[in-house]
Amino acid sequence: MAEIYDQLGGPDGVRTAVEVFYNRIASDEELGRWFDGVDLDRLKAHQRAFLSAAFGGPHVFSGRGLRDAHAGLEITDSAFDAMVSTLLTSLADLGVAKDAVGAVGERLEVARADIVTG
Repeated sequence: MAEIYDQLGGPDGVRTAVEVFYNRIASDEELGRWFDGVDLDRLKAHQRAFLSAAFGGPHVFSGRGLRDAHAGLEITDSAFDAMVSTLLTSLADLGVAKDAVGAVGERLEVARADIVTG
């Protein structure tokens, strides 16, 4: 997975990927509602740390586990699929290689059971 972190351009690339991802999510009528009232700056910081570690970069993420972070949000399979699709499209648009994007998708699929609660 380190190749994903490197392909994104390290910390600056992860920051860009997170910005692109959340800009797309916030403007999506279906997905944007999941983030109403959420401190997006705080969430983006957590996401940058999480993705950096997940993509083979520095392990500075100290947030709650996926299950705890998503408990009670009633995230559906459909919403999960749409979020993952948005992230994978964002990564591809930023020039991440197709096989690396696929690896991210596979890793996220493993996390489905901890995120989908509705």
